[in-house]
Amino acid sequence: MTTAFVSIQAAIVAALAQAPALAGGRVFANRVRAVAQQYDAYLVVRTDQAAATETVLGFNDWQTVYAIEAYARASTAGADPVAVVDALLADVWARVNALQPVNLGVMQIDTRPGIDWQVDDGETPVACAVLRIVCTHRTPCNSLEPTP
Repeated sequence: MTTAFVSIQAAIVAALAQAPALAGGRVFANRVRAVAQQYDAYLVVRTDQAAATETVLGFNDWQTVYAIEAYARASTAGADPVAVVDALLADVWARVNALQPVNLGVMQIDTRPGIDWQVDDGETPVACAVLRIVCTHRTPCNSLEPTP
């Protein structure tokens, strides 16, 4: 059986890949390889951190942080990589804010009040904007499986 953490991550990946798919449909879970030259954009969803907040009637309530990394490659060395990732970041933000908790198997979805930017300089610079979301969900006290 899959844990709630992996189930929620898979649902986030599916929501980002749903038509119209973001980043040309290149949406991955836990990818660690660099952006291939032929790709101008892709998304990676990672489970960042999980903390049980309370126990209620035999269930643990969790707040799990998921990082959504939006990568975009500039077409030339002189291009501003942060400007290149900007449109993808805006699309991710809109998609995340349109998510319904029930579709992810969670009770609540919150965006964190911050976005991190990273830039990798090169012939065609790559920028990454990392948006974090917090999903509140529940598991049985004796299991990490999702609750039905």
